[in-house]
Amino acid sequence: MSHITFNEALDIALQKVEAHLSSLPGNPVILRDLRGRIRIALNASQDNEKLKTSLIPLSDQLHPALGAFTYKKELLFLFHEDLPDPNYFFKSPELIPLKVKKGKTIYLLERQVTGQDWLSPTKLNRSEKKPQRFTFFGLKGGVGRSTAAAVWAWHLAQNKRKVLVVDLDLESPGVGTMLLPDDHQPEFGIVDWFVESMVGQGNWVQSGMVAPSSLQGAGEGWIKVVPAYGRDEKDYMAKLARCYQDLPHPTKGAIPWAERLEQMLSALEQQEQPDVVLIDSRAGLHDISAVTVTRLGATAFLFAIHTPQTWRGYQHLFHHWRHHTRLEQFREHLQIVAGMIPDLNADDYLEKLREQFYLLFTATLYDEGGDEATPLFNFDLNDRFAPHTPWNIRWMPHLQGFDPVHHPNRVPLPIITAAFGEFFERADLLLPAFP
Repeated sequence: MSHITFNEALDIALQKVEAHLSSLPGNPVILRDLRGRIRIALNASQDNEKLKTSLIPLSDQLHPALGAFTYKKELLFLFHEDLPDPNYFFKSPELIPLKVKKGKTIYLLERQVTGQDWLSPTKLNRSEKKPQRFTFFGLKGGVGRSTAAAVWAWHLAQNKRKVLVVDLDLESPGVGTMLLPDDHQPEFGIVDWFVESMVGQGNWVQSGMVAPSSLQGAGEGWIKVVPAYGRDEKDYMAKLARCYQDLPHPTKGAIPWAERLEQMLSALEQQEQPDVVLIDSRAGLHDISAVTVTRLGATAFLFAIHTPQTWRGYQHLFHHWRHHTRLEQFREHLQIVAGMIPDLNADDYLEKLREQFYLLFTATLYDEGGDEATPLFNFDLNDRFAPHTPWNIRWMPHLQGFDPVHHPNRVPLPIITAAFGEFFERADLLLPAFP
């Protein structure tokens, strides 16, 4: 007995759908669920008996060909009546074009662990008056991501900025503990909001999930922190297990997790009125962590070190992003940050990073050369302002003991400036000047 693999199932589905494309209405969508099983969504009503009859040949071929990754024959196709919002579904920004033939497009839509995030639009509604958002993203811990977020928050507050820091690394909270002493911990944290909002109590906990850092700003500058958890937390794991659910809705089917996250951030921004929001993201190759890069309108600092794990991880991520329908919106806000640069052969280290990321950006996210009249998103290898050119954060042994709340003088200011000076200079330029 032959076995069909995850990768093979999608190729088979595409081949079969393409072969029967003339009998399918509109642009068919291949749906791949959490288990990798495949169905075909059609932009038509199930009441069309003539259509249902015409689908029998495709069903007879596709069902056995998909092996373990098939549905029952009677469930192999989805129609308008099966979708909460078909008008949105067939215009979803998550649709990935797989094949164009004779004026019709076959799309792929992935259902990932955030539940029905692919069924409903993410409503950002970001206005010009909103504070700027910055996401600190890394594929793994230990690359200096949380430390950089904490240090830049401190730097900005010293320069009279109002900074809201959000600890979204819920599996491994870090930046919140760096900026808040235990006796400053608010009553609630992010996990409380996600759990309480499931039962309509998000607004109630909102005012109790922000606390001022003990680090002082200059003038009107301040740091406020939204930690992963609140004080006296005793059920963190139970709450964490419920955090990433979509919210059932009587008419929409579900409010996706990405939209819930946006609701929380927007409410906190309106409540606290910061100039800048720093988001310490969950690490790793995960669609939940990627939301903080692709869906929140944030500038994303992508932290990297020169290791095989870094290259392999970003290859997977960038190759996934190259098909993202929002690519043109978020790729302009990506910036590689080289964390923990060693003093020994630092220039050579940075040059290798730049060359590797240039090749990766060119193969995935940069536009290929074309008509000169059409603006293209690409850069030369040596362009110091290109997103593939790493910003430099130096590794200093003193930073290993960085604890600005409990030991603010342990790391002298000249050491911080030497390590983060270039990052401060480049990142500060992304902010508007004070009026």
